[in-house]
Amino acid sequence: MKKIIIIVCVALLSFAALNAFAEGMTLAVGAPAEEIRPGRPSIITISAPADGTCSLFLVDESGEKVFTVVENRTVAAGYNALYWNGTDAGLPAPAGEWMLAAEMNGEHAETKVIIGTLIPSLISPNIETETETETGSKAVEEGDTVLLGFFATEAGTLMLQEAEMAEPIYWENLPAGQGEVSFQAEMNPGTHTLTLTLAGEDGTVSEPVSLTLEVLEKKDPNAIPTPEPLPDYLREKSENGFTPLHLSARRGEDQTLNAWTVPMDITDEEAVWKALTAPITVLDNGKKNAEKTQVIIRSQPSEASDGIGMVTCISQGVHVLEQGEEWSLIECHSSSFHDSPILNWNTFVQGYVPTAYLKTIMPNQEMGMVVDKLTQRLYLFREGKLFSTLLISTGVANAKQPYNETRAGEYLLISKVGEFSSDNMRCPMAIRFNDGDLLHEVPYISSQGGRFRDYSINEPKLGTKASHGCIRVQRQASPEGVNQKWIWNNYRKNTKIIIWEDWQGRQISVSKADTLLYCVKKKNGNYHTTDRCSQIRGKKNVITLTYGELGEEENRNLKPCPLCAAPQREEVIGEINERYAEGGDHDPVLTEARQKCPRKLKTK
Repeated sequence: MKKIIIIVCVALLSFAALNAFAEGMTLAVGAPAEEIRPGRPSIITISAPADGTCSLFLVDESGEKVFTVVENRTVAAGYNALYWNGTDAGLPAPAGEWMLAAEMNGEHAETKVIIGTLIPSLISPNIETETETETGSKAVEEGDTVLLGFFATEAGTLMLQEAEMAEPIYWENLPAGQGEVSFQAEMNPGTHTLTLTLAGEDGTVSEPVSLTLEVLEKKDPNAIPTPEPLPDYLREKSENGFTPLHLSARRGEDQTLNAWTVPMDITDEEAVWKALTAPITVLDNGKKNAEKTQVIIRSQPSEASDGIGMVTCISQGVHVLEQGEEWSLIECHSSSFHDSPILNWNTFVQGYVPTAYLKTIMPNQEMGMVVDKLTQRLYLFREGKLFSTLLISTGVANAKQPYNETRAGEYLLISKVGEFSSDNMRCPMAIRFNDGDLLHEVPYISSQGGRFRDYSINEPKLGTKASHGCIRVQRQASPEGVNQKWIWNNYRKNTKIIIWEDWQGRQISVSKADTLLYCVKKKNGNYHTTDRCSQIRGKKNVITLTYGELGEEENRNLKPCPLCAAPQREEVIGEINERYAEGGDHDPVLTEARQKCPRKLKTK
């Protein structure tokens, strides 16, 4: 049985101006002539002969106490008045005719009082919404449903009105007990004071309860927020450093923070996160299985002009420079595959696509990824922070297959594909992001009738280019428990993945000499970024060393741990940076293949 709680309201009013007449007075008590209804305040008067404390009770004809009104209430000499709502400790006084007795300093006084039935009451009324304002009031968008919860002490008519409005918002006959009703917030945006009352079967109305509801302007579910301006410190970094628009002839015109303008600095978590969660513009040609179709990028705003590259629909992001009525000027990396009409391998191009195909999408706001082709690492971000770093392998081009180079830019993970075969390899937990390019676990070779998985060929290649265009991800968990299986299990459609190009001139930063590393005390083995790495967690003889101490003779045989993506040695980073030095060519095979492309840039 649900316990009914009614708040006791007893307040003392002192008539100080009459206290001068108190001398010679005797104790007296007065009650209203009309009945007292528990739940509604009534005034009781006390004439006190002196300052002190007074107690009030309901007594029967024999003088036996049946109910406590108030005990040891402080009163002043003279006339006093107190409000009493007919309850004590939440319980209503019994209905009927009683004597109201006052006791003070050995004196006793009585008067007749009539207690009526409990007045209708609404206990713990509350508005239930998902949104709350800074002031604590409930908020809801205009037109949305609002839930109202309460406990009714008796059956009656519930009425909800807005202050100063004649017509009620809601009314309904309800039984006693716990209740919940709903209504539509069909009010103008702003703060609204609502009044809730319960009228009993005899017409008695409860004390009104006031509730505050903040009505917000209805948001357009298809509206895309205005891009955030590029902060001054990022604008300077963008002008002087590398961004995805490194080769754009119109670099610097876009002053908003997005995946194209963000500096290639993984340590700037705030900027990278905003780029990962910023809107992305893709092409949608309306065809069935559009994520497996492509659109030709034209040299001029005309179907008759030459094609200069390809864009994959639904998943590949484009940077819009000019949006016209029929054609729009965009730039991106050409996603040419071996069977594309236009063969231009991962070249940064600027051209025209039909404006009708442009579609802006809000990506997953809880998670995003950056793949850096220079460091061969995947950086997974969650809720604004870099959560884990994984070793990967992106595509490696060759003379016969220049299309193996993984295309840079911004993409959306759009669908789970699952395990597939590539040559004699099996590639588990694949997720599509660019037509035939997938994010999947490092491949294995099946042997002994499928009873054994051999990762020994491909797993050691993680951290270097090795794939046919897909992104291979480590299967062994990072210290944060992340691997491809984790990504597969936590996949959400439209999670953004930004792929940074390994522009010539980009360099890998060398860790500071005092960077702390961990290893097991022995001459051979791996060094780790954290003692939480599963290779050494819980082991004895775990010691610390600094990145600078890796050059000492006793540490020469230590290798970077592939699970926690430990940094390469300084000499290895030096070799990579030399290959990527300004003015050089780290991939002459792909360069030669691109030079042959113009002879093939005609629509089939």
